[in-house]
Amino acid sequence: MIAIPSLPSIPVMHAIPMSPRFRLSVLFALLAGMLLVMTLAWHVPMMLWDHLDLVPIYASWQSGALADSAFFAVHGGHMHTAAYAVLLATTALSHGQPWLDCVASWLLLLVHAGIITMFIRETFANELPRSIGVAALLVLLALHPGHLANLQWGWQVAVFLCLAGTSATILALTRPGLTVAQQSLALAAATVAYFSFATAIALLPTALVLIALRSDVPPRHRLLAALPWLIAIGAVALQYRGLETHAARAGVAAITVYALNFLGAGIARFATDLAPWGALGALVVAAITLARGGREGIRLPWLGLALFAACASVLVALGRAAPFGGEHAFVTRYVSFSSLFWIGCSGLVASTWRERLPRALRLGFVVVTLFTLANAVHMVGKARQVASRTRAIAATIRSDWPAVDPALLGEVYFDQPDVARERLEALHSLGFAPFDGGP
Repeated sequence: MIAIPSLPSIPVMHAIPMSPRFRLSVLFALLAGMLLVMTLAWHVPMMLWDHLDLVPIYASWQSGALADSAFFAVHGGHMHTAAYAVLLATTALSHGQPWLDCVASWLLLLVHAGIITMFIRETFANELPRSIGVAALLVLLALHPGHLANLQWGWQVAVFLCLAGTSATILALTRPGLTVAQQSLALAAATVAYFSFATAIALLPTALVLIALRSDVPPRHRLLAALPWLIAIGAVALQYRGLETHAARAGVAAITVYALNFLGAGIARFATDLAPWGALGALVVAAITLARGGREGIRLPWLGLALFAACASVLVALGRAAPFGGEHAFVTRYVSFSSLFWIGCSGLVASTWRERLPRALRLGFVVVTLFTLANAVHMVGKARQVASRTRAIAATIRSDWPAVDPALLGEVYFDQPDVARERLEALHSLGFAPFDGGP
């Protein structure tokens, strides 16, 4: 009888437990990767609409006459100087391929989302295992597909410069001590944000509130810290005073409706009837949460984000409500800013009730999560539609050039076909998209 040797025992592989921080990192990476893939797949393939305004600025830069161009001018109520600087660099490096503009926007979004993730880790610390659901919602809101409306259009690098500058400003103003270095960083970040997108004006009142609430800082120090922000408010008021028009002004009711629509679209762009009521409910919950008090140092960053978005909604309403009406607040590109309101409110509530979240608030977070996911699907669909339409425009211009239909030229540049043709001729001479062969 032959003895058969026993086989060596094979160790059983057990699943390696993942820490909550690792799970959040994986979620962050997955969402960031998905956004990059969708952005590159659906990016607007040529300079269109406002982006065509970069053409004469680029020509002036190439000829050494940048100061004589619109580089420092107000465009549609915004100072885009910092964004122009980025776009000039990406346009030159990519030889007029807008995908690199979109990658720059994505990288800036990662900076913004990274700061949000820092707030999450600081807020929950040892409570992260118990608060992993809320933390995941905050990461989802920071890297939400709602950003695709801006990510896919290279021109909107200004939005992501503004977002990164906004979150960096709030980060600096909520650090322990409020040192001169922190104040300098906050002012620098706010300046970059302002010279990218005028929505950053909302940072000025937000900064004053955050400084005023710094109970860990002596009153005299707080007053000195507030001074440059007060000066900035005066400077901005003087600048825009010279740009005032005689257009009709909206009443309080119209501004309120517009602002609530703007904020609600952050999670309910797909349900415009429900959006303002959701925003109103979130404002009520946030007010009750603030009245509860406690944990000021932990809550300040979240309050800053929510307050910035609320101020931004009013600012946009002041300029848009009268000429366009309340429905205009549902423009898909505004979701990048309105999502900050839901990040701020969610973080504020969760940081206040870290030990024991009331059942009603737990249910509220479930509802917000479901709306956020539904909004993501909706915004992905919108991005696909924009991609399809702009690809068709680029293909038609490329195939029909120079005999492009004046109606199409009017569509690509605000019913000004002559200006559109002039700028397309410049793109053609440079060999920029869509005259580079295209996809």
